[in-house]
Amino acid sequence: MLRIVIADDEQPIREWLNYCLKDKKDSLEVVGTASDGWQAYELAIKERPDVVIMDIRMPKMDGITTMKNIKQVLPQTEFVILTNHAEFSYAKQAISCGAKEYILKSELRSSELIQILEKIEEGRYAYHDRQRINDQLEYAAKKTLTEDPSDHPENNKFIEKALNYIHEHFHEAISLADVASQVYRSPEYFSRLFKGVTGENFSIYLINYRLIQARSLLSNTDLKITEIAYRVGYQNPSYFSRLYKKYMGITPEEERRKKLNKTK
Repeated sequence: MLRIVIADDEQPIREWLNYCLKDKKDSLEVVGTASDGWQAYELAIKERPDVVIMDIRMPKMDGITTMKNIKQVLPQTEFVILTNHAEFSYAKQAISCGAKEYILKSELRSSELIQILEKIEEGRYAYHDRQRINDQLEYAAKKTLTEDPSDHPENNKFIEKALNYIHEHFHEAISLADVASQVYRSPEYFSRLFKGVTGENFSIYLINYRLIQARSLLSNTDLKITEIAYRVGYQNPSYFSRLYKKYMGITPEEERRKKLNKTK
């Protein structure tokens, strides 16, 4: 009997995997499911599964870190990694850390998964399998570099989430890497994805959004320009003033005078 833990932050994926494995083969037993990395780690330590089927990108603790931590305690536990089309570099890292196989979520089939689990159960993974997987991942990673991220409609939801995060945290010292981590994408891929969907570089979008908020504060409040700079995410008021002049065409002081002239 192969004891299995399923770890994925998407409930439909967890339910579908659970359904497939429960009904398709008597020698497979799902001993629990987890929705984030910490849950997966705690569940694995408790249940001591033979296999963990895990999304490479999860909240609280990513799949690679979770796998490393579990393997420190349970070195015999095997891993099957679930990944999206944009995460081949992470999948390759997971394989190098000991994962037996990876499966694209978009191509997830119960028959393929069961074949992989049977192969693990029978101990039929060999060096040539590892080489095959690495070659496939190398090819796939290179292919994503030439793809237009906006060709994948599902990416729109990631950018929508990223934009919401920017709009809520623009006053903080956020970076491209910070926002990329919120949508579980590498900074490199997220940068291309953001430009492909919005038509703007991340840094330019953030600057423009901050300056639009600053213009509103200059026009509608009596806050000092230094305070406005802080409120829109700039700790250096002089740098803020230079950016404002560059992108808005006038200085913050001139923007403020426009307000005063209107009230006369």
